[in-house]
Amino acid sequence: MIILRKRFLTIASIISVALTVSPSAWSWGPVGHRVASRMAEDRLTPAALAAVHNLLGPGVSLAQISNWADEQPNPSGSASWHYVNVPISESRYDVRYCPSSGCVVSKIEDFKRVLKSPKASKTEKQQALKFLVHMIEDLCQPLHVGDTGNKGGNLIQVEFYSTGSNLHRVWDSKIIERHTMDERVWLWDLNGVTNPKLAAEWAKGTPEDWATDSLQIAKRAYCLPETNRVMKSGTRIGNDYCSMALPIIQKQLAKAGVRLASALNEIFGDTQLHKVATPN
Repeated sequence: MIILRKRFLTIASIISVALTVSPSAWSWGPVGHRVASRMAEDRLTPAALAAVHNLLGPGVSLAQISNWADEQPNPSGSASWHYVNVPISESRYDVRYCPSSGCVVSKIEDFKRVLKSPKASKTEKQQALKFLVHMIEDLCQPLHVGDTGNKGGNLIQVEFYSTGSNLHRVWDSKIIERHTMDERVWLWDLNGVTNPKLAAEWAKGTPEDWATDSLQIAKRAYCLPETNRVMKSGTRIGNDYCSMALPIIQKQLAKAGVRLASALNEIFGDTQLHKVATPN
């Protein structure tokens, strides 16, 4: 019985670790993506909103497709497109950290080009839009950029309020879920940390600049509050850490909403760009 119990515990531990490093851990949780997309859609120009509805179909919102890239079985070999691992010792993002297969920074530019192309089919533009929404939001998650050699915090096992998890998942979903699962409250929070001056500032720059912004924030995310010590597996985190992280998450999701809206407004600013190629 003792041997069987030990074997069961070993298997359970392996499964637990496998789950915490699963592909679904590479993204804001469903609530995070949905609220950022809802905020973005509220900020679209009439032309951009019409273009989005033309691509997605009547009644389909950005929030409804915001988690599509996580829900598919690795579409187009896209697993590496959700992040870029930049050491937190770096001062800014550099293209050398983006693999030839693509990363969250390069793919944002790729999908923008597809959406602007008059030669792309409607199907190609639909998929590009679904990826673009998700990738801009992922880029604003600090641990999708900053790394300490642990797959964006996926390999840092922590005890989060007496529950086993990993640091990446804590940022993706655990803190969000602990705060509230009510999207209306989250949307209120995001609008509450945003004003016209901040929104104009957040919308500036390129995906490379946004990656640098997330990298700087990741330097804090990896450390316990009021210390410069990088977190290691086995660390217990609770109220102090959440009090530090929650306002950052609210602000990062607000940035995601603003930047997504800005990108779509720029892409669809010319009504000619709404047109799609038709099959011969």
